[in-house]
Amino acid sequence: MDANTLVVVALIVVVLVIGVAAWVLVKTPDSADLEGSKIRFAAATFTGILLLIIFSIVVYFASPTGPGKEVFSTIVSSLAPIAGAIVGYLFGTRKSPASGDK
Repeated sequence: MDANTLVVVALIVVVLVIGVAAWVLVKTPDSADLEGSKIRFAAATFTGILLLIIFSIVVYFASPTGPGKEVFSTIVSSLAPIAGAIVGYLFGTRKSPASGDK
């Protein structure tokens, strides 16, 4: 399999996964609870980040001297802060106590 075919196959997989994720988001009822929505949002965000990493790996292996190496190293170095920000934002908020609780 040559490099161009590998990149095209990776793009097809990325588009397919984005399509499936969009279908799941459209089919999810609006009456879902807040915590379930947060978990689905975090899962979708991490899936998107993982897709970026996988695609950059494919581009890097298709042409090791091309721009894939720089993109891959940038994504890997920024992955931990992005993941920490997502988890901290979604699950770090405190619930306000009920008016009857003291």
